[in-house]
Amino acid sequence: MADSREKIASIIIPVYQAKDTLKTCVLSCLNQKFVEPDEMEIILVDDGSTDGSSDICDELQKEYGENLIVVIHSKNHGVSHARNLGIERASGRFLVFVDSDDQVKETLIDNMTKYADEGTVLVDETKKYVSPQKLSGFQYIENSILNENTHVWGKLFDRHTINYRNIRFNEKLTIGEDLIFLIDLALSQEKDHTIRLITEEDYIYNDNQDGAMGSAFKESYMDQFVCWKMAEKRILPYKKQVSEYAFVSLSCSQIMTALLVVGKVAVQGKNERDDVLADLAVSEAMDQIGHALKTRGAFAGLSFGYKIKVMLFRISPKAYLDLYYKHKKG
Repeated sequence: MADSREKIASIIIPVYQAKDTLKTCVLSCLNQKFVEPDEMEIILVDDGSTDGSSDICDELQKEYGENLIVVIHSKNHGVSHARNLGIERASGRFLVFVDSDDQVKETLIDNMTKYADEGTVLVDETKKYVSPQKLSGFQYIENSILNENTHVWGKLFDRHTINYRNIRFNEKLTIGEDLIFLIDLALSQEKDHTIRLITEEDYIYNDNQDGAMGSAFKESYMDQFVCWKMAEKRILPYKKQVSEYAFVSLSCSQIMTALLVVGKVAVQGKNERDDVLADLAVSEAMDQIGHALKTRGAFAGLSFGYKIKVMLFRISPKAYLDLYYKHKKG
């Protein structure tokens, strides 16, 4: 009979084509100091893998038991759907999201839970912004999320808050789903000081060149425009609760991500591009940059290199693509 007690933590791992890294990832999660096996669970959500990852999930469950390793098999719907399935199945006091090609240190759970009292909804391991006091939701958006802290890994989430506020990953997004999830959580807290930032580094991130932003340009990259529009739409009603600098940071991010997408288009080369999709990406980038530059201080907030890029791109998108391609290809 399954143990019905609430566990300390549920570690949710979306699994898709991860046969080469999955075991190492799971073993690192299992090796947690000061956490007993019956105090945690690892939820493996197989997102329709066809490379043998599904079998590895089942083998791990058989080896370590169903109370410790929970396996969910699903058709391929993407990482957001997989994480949402994990949230629905989780029974832990806290949620931790780990990617199947990463690892964690043995101190991850212990380091984060010791900072999580009854009034804490999020513990975030980050050095982007340091504060000895808990932050409000608005402060977290301005000082951390909009300061390049847009991922959900390396964080501890209060499961009851996530469920009570019905916060879920947007399954229509393939890029930027983490950003929106964090903003939704932060906005649910508003002025309440419930978010703790700590400087420990217990998450081992592996830069996967086959991941969402590591591969060649494709249609899903257009979500970079969508997610930052969504972010602005969510934050705008709270304009009086955050400083003007928050919107400068947001606009700078819109500019930089637009140029990131354009760069992906450029390095494909003229003969490799889908011209219709490439033209759409360039047009969207031009619109997003133009919109972002309407924010007072946005251009000044960019680094010198990005200022040059913006000017060149706005003068001649075609010349910018050609120059970028030559620069990257040597």
